[in-house]
Amino acid sequence: MSKKETETVDIIKCPHCHHLMGYEDLIDVGDMSGNFDMKCERCKKDFNVDFTSMFYFTTTKKVEGTE
Repeated sequence: MSKKETETVDIIKCPHCHHLMGYEDLIDVGDMSGNFDMKCERCKKDFNVDFTSMFYFTTTKKVEGTE
């Protein structure tokens, strides 16, 4: 994994003061990627947020006779 991939988190972190913030009110259901500007709740500095949605798949063997 690259350094950038290991720094990906499911929360917004201010690049100025590292304050952690939720994103639920900032992204509409169905948005798969995009970007927006926001202001940190703590230090009040502006920054840009880029986001991309990911899907995770798991598989299991089908048990015969359970249809």
